Amino acid sequence: MDAGKLSICGEESFGTGSDHIREKDGIWAILAWLSILAYRNKDKISGEKLVSVADVVKEHWATYGRNFFSRYDYEECESEGANNMIEYLQDLISKSKAGDKYGSYILDFADDSAYTDPVDGSVALCFQ
Repeated sequence: MDAGKLSICGEESFGTGSDHIREKDGIWAILAWLSILAYRNKDKISGEKLVSVADVVKEHWATYGRNFFSRYDYEECESEGANNMIEYLQDLISKSKAGDKYGSYILDFADDSAYTDPVDGSVALCFQ
């Protein structure tokens, strides 16, 4: 989107603008709903009423009840504890090797992860 090659909007709070996808949740939600609607309407004949998002949601509520979600964002928190945890994890990773056991789990590999943006080439490291 930053390269001007796509114009679609989406984020978890259902933004209504254009050219902003800072959080990819909305795009996945859109694709999920399109997939659900395509499946639910696949056998419909031209002119027949299509199943809507509202129809799917009401059926869900009738079967499973209403669902509620709460989100908590923590801002302006002291970073010392988080930095200490990351340092501990990096130290643990540096000493880990394939085959190490953690309870009933056996380690295959452990490393820091990174993402390279295909548009601007910037690199975001998981642990820095």
